[in-house]
Formats: sequence, structure tokens, C-alpha cells
Amino acid sequence: MLNNVTIFDCTLRELGYQTGWFFDSEFILDSYKLAQGKGIDYIEIGFFHDQSADSGRGIYRYCSQKNDEINGVFGSIKGRAKISAMRDIQRPLSDLVAKDCSIVDAVRIINRSHENNFGELEKQVDYIRNYGYEVFVNFTSAGYNDEKTNIEFAKFSKKIGLDVIYFADTESVFTPDFVSNTIDLCRAEGVEAGMHLHDKNGMADMLFEVALSKGCKYVDGTLLGLGGKWHDGNLSIEHILRKFEVDGGFELNKLKTDLIQQLIKYNNHTAAVRSPI
Repeated sequence: MLNNVTIFDCTLRELGYQTGWFFDSEFILDSYKLAQGKGIDYIEIGFFHDQSADSGRGIYRYCSQKNDEINGVFGSIKGRAKISAMRDIQRPLSDLVAKDCSIVDAVRIINRSHENNFGELEKQVDYIRNYGYEVFVNFTSAGYNDEKTNIEFAKFSKKIGLDVIYFADTESVFTPDFVSNTIDLCRAEGVEAGMHLHDKNGMADMLFEVALSKGCKYVDGTLLGLGGKWHDGNLSIEHILRKFEVDGGFELNKLKTDLIQQLIKYNNHTAAVRSPI
């Protein structure tokens, strides 16, 4: 934790769209070591998709079905930094394995604003907790929500015992007022609003500053600010580290260079599409 802010490094999960979730194990381990050494709390590696419905991707797309392989990559270095993966409850899913059998610590649920189903979401939260994982929710496509929708979601989240809701700027439409008001209205209901800021319009750095000015305690980022299904990018890990006066050092510079090599090496596996204008 840096300056009382919990940080998720989403590089592997987000850049997976460009590499098909194929990464060299050395790059994976170096990414984890950077998080471990620089005070980043979580590194998000991929999804819990069902391989039979979504075949041909790297192991980090299938974090239950490829559990043994993923454990083999991380087993020798797992330390303080936690590992998370995303569970997209509106897409084909694989069953979870018990937390005791996995290096994954936390599951983050994707809940699309326009497909919101409180009953299914509560069912999934209970299911994940019963398997021993921490659970978070990312409320995606949230920038088009009105205040009533966000308040209803905050009330529901408080009722089922969620401490934080991540609001994802999937379409890069957040404004400073939206960020500020969302943090306030969630806090009024007893939950915190985390920020997952996309950067198609070059606004992520500024919106991050707004969030911090409101006391935001949870934020996501990616290396070089890259990633996303539409190549729209994210708040960068480098900006977060600079803001909190953390020297990334040679490890960060090397990892950025290595990331570009991963994008080149696995580009033919891309699952990304052109960003809508």
C-alpha cells in the first residue's frame, strides 16, 4: 500500500487482449517482483473463463482450469503482493478451485452496468467467498450511470458486505464531477469507490488527481498505461509510482522494454479490436 492507497497492477490481464494472454514466465515473474518490491498490493493476471467456450488463449485466460500450470509459475516466489483474477459473470465461466489449492488470492467480478442483475451478483459473491477468496466488484461501463443507479449499487454492495466498488471508465467518459460525486455518494452509503481509469482521451492522469483529492483509497493501473480490448489504455503504473515518490529504478525500465517484446512476440494471438472513435 502506498500513501494509504491500495493499488492493483492490471497489466497482465489488460495486455492479455493484445497477447491472447500468452506471456513468457520470466516476464510474469519480473512483473510480480516489481509489484512486490514497489509496494503494489495486487497483480491481476487474467480471467476465470471457460476454455471450452473460449479456446486458444494462454493459461492466464483460464485461471481455474490452468490452475496447476499457474501455480507452477508463481510457486517459488509468491510473497506479500497478492494475486487476483477477474470473473466475468455475464460470460461463460469455469468453476473455481478452493483457495487453498490456488495462488490466486482475490477474485474481481465484472458487473456491466447495462446488464446489472443484483440477484446473480449476490449469488456469485457468496460462491466466491465460500471458496475462500477475497472478492471485489468492478462496475463496468459506469460512466453513463446516473446518480440513482450508483446509489442503488452502493446500497446493495453495503448490504452484502462489500467494502469497495471499483467504477470502470470502460468508454473513457468519466468527468471530474463524476469521479468526485461517485466517491462522495458511495462513502455516504458506507462503501469506498475505487477507480479503474481508461485513457482513450488522455484524461486518466487528471482524473486520478481528482480521485486522490477526494481521498480515494483504491486505484488500478497498467505498465506504460497500455492495454484494453480496444487498445484504449489505462492510468499508468509509472504515474502512480511517481505520484507517491517511488523510484521504479532499473527494474521498471527493463520491464517496460520487456513488455514491448511480449507484445511483438505474441501479437498474432491478439484478441483486441480497433477502438471505437
